[in-house]
Amino acid sequence: MKGRRLLGLAMTGFLAVTAAGCGEAPQQAVVAQEVQLLEPVGLTGSGEAAAYRNLYDAEVYSAIVMPYVEEYAFEEEVVLDTFCAFPGEAVSRGEALAYSSTQDLDKQIEELEKKITDMETEFAEYELQVKEDLEKPQEEVKGLAGVVENLEKHKPEEYLAAPDKPPTSVSGSDAGEQNPDRPGDAGEEDGAEADKGQPVPNPAYQEWEQEYDYWNGRYRITDHSVNTALLQLEQKTALYNLDHAYALQQLAFLQEKKNDVTIRSNMAGNVVAVSEYGYGDRLQGETPIVAVGDLGQKVLKCDYINRKTAAAAEDIYAVIDGLRYEVEYVPIESEEYTRLTTQGEDVYSTLYLEGDTENVSVGDYVAVVVVKQRQENALSVPAEAVHKDDTGSYVYIMDGEKNVYTSVRTGMSDGVYTEILSGIKEGDVVRLDQGRQYGDQQVKVEMGSFHSDYSGNGFMIYPSGVVVQNPISHGTVYFQEFQTSLYQHVEKGDVIATVRVAADEIGMQRLTLQLQRELERVQDLTDQGEEKNEKAIESRMKTIVKLQEQIAELSQDYRTTAIRASQSGIVIWMEDLEKEDILQKDRFLIEIADENTCYVALENEGNVLSYGNQVTVTYQNLEGEERTAPGVVANVNGLAVSKSLQSEYAYILLPPELIGDMSMGSEGWGGWWNWARFGVEARLREMEHVLVVPRRAVREINGQTYVNVVEADGSIVRRSFVAGGYDKNSYWVVEGLTEGMVLCLE
Repeated sequence: MKGRRLLGLAMTGFLAVTAAGCGEAPQQAVVAQEVQLLEPVGLTGSGEAAAYRNLYDAEVYSAIVMPYVEEYAFEEEVVLDTFCAFPGEAVSRGEALAYSSTQDLDKQIEELEKKITDMETEFAEYELQVKEDLEKPQEEVKGLAGVVENLEKHKPEEYLAAPDKPPTSVSGSDAGEQNPDRPGDAGEEDGAEADKGQPVPNPAYQEWEQEYDYWNGRYRITDHSVNTALLQLEQKTALYNLDHAYALQQLAFLQEKKNDVTIRSNMAGNVVAVSEYGYGDRLQGETPIVAVGDLGQKVLKCDYINRKTAAAAEDIYAVIDGLRYEVEYVPIESEEYTRLTTQGEDVYSTLYLEGDTENVSVGDYVAVVVVKQRQENALSVPAEAVHKDDTGSYVYIMDGEKNVYTSVRTGMSDGVYTEILSGIKEGDVVRLDQGRQYGDQQVKVEMGSFHSDYSGNGFMIYPSGVVVQNPISHGTVYFQEFQTSLYQHVEKGDVIATVRVAADEIGMQRLTLQLQRELERVQDLTDQGEEKNEKAIESRMKTIVKLQEQIAELSQDYRTTAIRASQSGIVIWMEDLEKEDILQKDRFLIEIADENTCYVALENEGNVLSYGNQVTVTYQNLEGEERTAPGVVANVNGLAVSKSLQSEYAYILLPPELIGDMSMGSEGWGGWWNWARFGVEARLREMEHVLVVPRRAVREINGQTYVNVVEADGSIVRRSFVAGGYDKNSYWVVEGLTEGMVLCLE
């Protein structure tokens, strides 16, 4: 059934718990009145008539209205720096919730930047040296190339032409006559060619060749040496470019990572839980440390309801201040249940309210009713009257003085009454093994209001603050004395400690000498050609700037005599130091708390307090007068968050305008004013418009509650009902009774 309807109901109660483990009984706004007993009609001391009544097999779970909660964690292992929001504070979507420390990243970035600078300087010096070393050889190569080229232009002929051969003398007629018919006469011209001789080597060429080989050899050797050096430079340049680009990429990654060290809220809402980690704590990745709740989305959290039980139930609904609300049960998968229990997590069930929830507030107490089985208007008899034998179930019907054995077919039983499906009819009186006797008093079921009084003691805490550390990096720092005391208010910039710094003279001299040499080197490069050496000059100028910054930083540190507060607030912790103790860089000195973020914390045993509960805090002001201040619980209890966010304390948010009065009045508590006890009282699990039944009118059988109802005809009939709970005085009713019923006491 959607929506809600007004029921004659009462909520589950609880034994009020205090920080000391005690509490008062729930108070009853309307007390059931006692009336005179009417004489029972139609009932013997050993029998009861079969009648139509409602039978219930139901279980009630105590629940609390919680906001929808999202938990947030850092993805990777980090060192916590600070929380940006605390329980009860409103945050918007995208707002920062926590920062991790960047010290490790800063160190990595600093080391990588130095590596990149060294890499650039080393390569620039190498490149410059190679170019300087090649200046003379390259000029020599040019000169040698010119000599070789000139020699090639004036290359002489390798051979000279052979001189002509003189003619041979011939005698007689043979000298002037030739016979063409004789062999050999026809080849006279060829013979003349043969007579010219072989080419003659040119002595000038031989001299040239010797000179050419000498100069060409020198040219080739020198050119090869230059080319080899240039090739090495090219290879080293390529390797440098790769390494340099990779280092820049890593630097960009670290810088981007540094910008992503913040947990931000994915929704608008209120911070409802913050882990109890502090500045400098190392956190494992995926560990929830802060939770945000959407107060507009209301869910119910209660002890675990088995999914099989829920699936088999005839009805599941919630009751808040006498109104019924339909709910949606959210089952937990078996794998998730196993995972949670294996990790030591407490498992709770979640239910969503349906319909109009305008009158429901976060922190309200709820009774979740799981009706396993319900039979309305069922003919039934007392369970003790039903027996069994080999043939089945039977009862004894009282007929005058006789007890008539009667077989019956039974249905459900609620432990007190058993449904009869056949065998007897309404009005048949069944025999009971034991007779009943009733007293002479009657009470009425009436509408009332309940609450449980809670009282406890808490102490004031300041979760937001900063730790002041030794900021001096150079020299030996000797502590002198604190200029503040515990729980004293300080302003930002106030001196909180004095120190003495012994300078590192050798280190300063080394840096000064290094700076002088770098300046001289830049001047040399400028003299050699500023444009030509632009890159090398730029690299060295970067080194000069860093050296100048280091020298200035050293000088500043050596002149430091005081350490100052980084924010205004209250000193809540001081390191135990003696004069002349050596302080290392980043040594913790004091912790300063933000006075505007303040809570009264008290143990929350049994998760009785939760977000939204209104409380009253009692304290003494500076004059010793007792005062009260309203407060509200600002963190959810363990039902709403995972184990890492569960706290044994409830944090009471105080009105900002009263914090000063409360803290000033506590200064007389031996100095430990933040541990001064504050009284905390609350009305918890308040229930309006619920039915009240005096406990003395209720009996329990097999865990089932019942009362003796006086019917209109004066007969007395037992009637079972679903009880939400009880205290030492009363039960309150979830289902089964109506306002005005008259009950008879046994």
